[in-house]
Amino acid sequence: MQLAILKPVDAARAAVVVFLAALVSCPCGHAAPQQPRMGIFTKKGAMVGMQLPFVDEQGAPTTLGAAALAGKPFILAPIFYRCPRLCGLTFGGIIELVRSMKLRLGEDYSVVSYSFNPSEGPAEAREKRAEILERLRKKGGSAAGWSFLTASAATIEAINRELDFRVRYADRELEHSSAIFIVSPSGEVRRYFAGVEFSPEKVSAALLAP
Repeated sequence: MQLAILKPVDAARAAVVVFLAALVSCPCGHAAPQQPRMGIFTKKGAMVGMQLPFVDEQGAPTTLGAAALAGKPFILAPIFYRCPRLCGLTFGGIIELVRSMKLRLGEDYSVVSYSFNPSEGPAEAREKRAEILERLRKKGGSAAGWSFLTASAATIEAINRELDFRVRYADRELEHSSAIFIVSPSGEVRRYFAGVEFSPEKVSAALLAP
């Protein structure tokens, strides 16, 4: 059998493909039955339940609508707070986005992150909030207007289904993609942005869209 020999250019391309594939999903330890598909299949105009029950970082019951800034659009971020890889990059991207936009967090819009790992609770949310607050302060910003939520498996399943944000369990690990969703005050998904870097201009336009 002959072995294919990669030329330097082909080897470089292969390395890029491997790197991008690593960014698409993150395996994070959590045991559950396998699911066949993973990814983001959200359709514009999808609705999320603003009355879905969550718990805030202080352990108080709340809803998605109550966690968002009243009457304003918000950025919804599915997150795994103790995810060791991709979610850290996602948080970094959101921090840079908040810092770069002319729109003011806590006045013009809010950010609502929720853990899609049902084993996480308020302690993990508080820990992540403290970390994000410190990172924002170093950049001259504030976390006012950013909520860190956790929820039951039933609520997580419901909101993930509404977003059509699919995670997969394989080899006792949780695999997932990275994205933020722009949601209107009524719960309509205006647009989503996949990846870990987000354009301030495009996100601002989506937040300001009628």
